[in-house]
Amino acid sequence: MQRLAILLKNLGVDRGVRLSLILSIGFLTGCSDLEYTKTKIGELKGRLVIEWINSDTFRFLKHPTDPLRFTRFDGTKIVPGTMITDGGSIPAALRAVKTYSPWGFGPAFVIHDWLFQMKSCKLPGYEKLTFEQSADIMAEVIKTMMENEKYGKPDKLTLYSMHKAVLSSYAKEMWDKGVCVPVPSRGSEQKRAPVTMPEYSGKRAATYKRKMEAVKRAVKASPQFRFEKSY
Repeated sequence: MQRLAILLKNLGVDRGVRLSLILSIGFLTGCSDLEYTKTKIGELKGRLVIEWINSDTFRFLKHPTDPLRFTRFDGTKIVPGTMITDGGSIPAALRAVKTYSPWGFGPAFVIHDWLFQMKSCKLPGYEKLTFEQSADIMAEVIKTMMENEKYGKPDKLTLYSMHKAVLSSYAKEMWDKGVCVPVPSRGSEQKRAPVTMPEYSGKRAATYKRKMEAVKRAVKASPQFRFEKSY
């Protein structure tokens, strides 16, 4: 904190503003410490398989023999299925920061997207999930990665900020009112159980139509790049 105070003073920042910034950072540091301590870790295994379609559209593929999977501290297993994803929804202004990359914690973002897919499409097990749990699970995957030296190191402030970001009012609205957009399978893939589509009307019907058209285009498109990583 002393170094920060000197830096802000040298930059000509007003004394009152300096004090407010230091107090705010101190408060966030305390909150992030508490958040990190109470967040459980689990076990992350399997292969993350991503097809790059365009700058904001990716296709996550469930590996046929070694699927990406996360086991929570209580034994609950989460195994994402094939879906369209955009990785982490990170504001453009923050993407230059290494820890805020849309794929910096790729498995966590994929698993979080899958929980929303479960809720929207009413897939088996969705009734046991809450909005708050979806955020907690993402945080658990991130901490599990942070605690493994192969994938990084503990970053309490990043964990805290990402956890709070996915608890926003916008995220809650997406949880409550998001539309089901199933991904059609390709010929070589295993058949999945059919999804019972809910009836949409008004704005949600228009949103569903727009997203479904985008998904169909993405599935038909030849992937520009394929990435695989084992955990």
